[in-house]
Amino acid sequence: MEIRFRSIFLAIAFAVAFLPATEVAAQSEEDEQTNLIEPQIERTEFDESLIETDDFEIAVYAGYLAVENFDTNLVYGARLGYHVTEDFFVQVAYGTSEVGETSFEILDPGATLLSDDQRELEYYLFTLGFNLFPGEAFITDSTTFNTVFYLIGGIGNTEFAGEDAFTIVYGVGHRTLFLDGFSVDVEMRDLIFEQDIFGEEESTNNLELTVSLNLFF
Repeated sequence: MEIRFRSIFLAIAFAVAFLPATEVAAQSEEDEQTNLIEPQIERTEFDESLIETDDFEIAVYAGYLAVENFDTNLVYGARLGYHVTEDFFVQVAYGTSEVGETSFEILDPGATLLSDDQRELEYYLFTLGFNLFPGEAFITDSTTFNTVFYLIGGIGNTEFAGEDAFTIVYGVGHRTLFLDGFSVDVEMRDLIFEQDIFGEEESTNNLELTVSLNLFF
């Protein structure tokens, strides 16, 4: 009988001791849920310029052409391109420049190697381009411009000094797409062709730096 009363007493004592602990745990869980801070995540909307599905582009450009053995002069022209894929594109280009005097003519003002008509330089080029490093330029928190660094190479023909010369061209460029279907390109090219103005035919490297405005359609 004494053992039964002792068992009942221990059960009651255990229940009395466990109940406050249960209430404390429940209160702690409730406080934790109450104090839980849910983050406010705001999604930033970017105004991003895209080429969309336009595959053709037309461009006008201007810059400087440094013809070997001559001085550096203005050059301007136009290009028509077609984007075969997101990575590859082809272009045809026409450019013209009026070449100045050679260093020999500058040192000897009486010497004239070329007539005014022969100083007119024109070229026709066909190039293949590859978009190497596409990227983005963030102007503000809500405005970003797509950019790409590309390589070009091709062949063509140069009319200069009264002769036609087969031309190899290669170069690099950087494109920034400011609006949907509108971009600005900065391009550096080397036009390689032969000339024999000084009586001996030689291969010349003629560097060109241009800025172009491109419209996609």
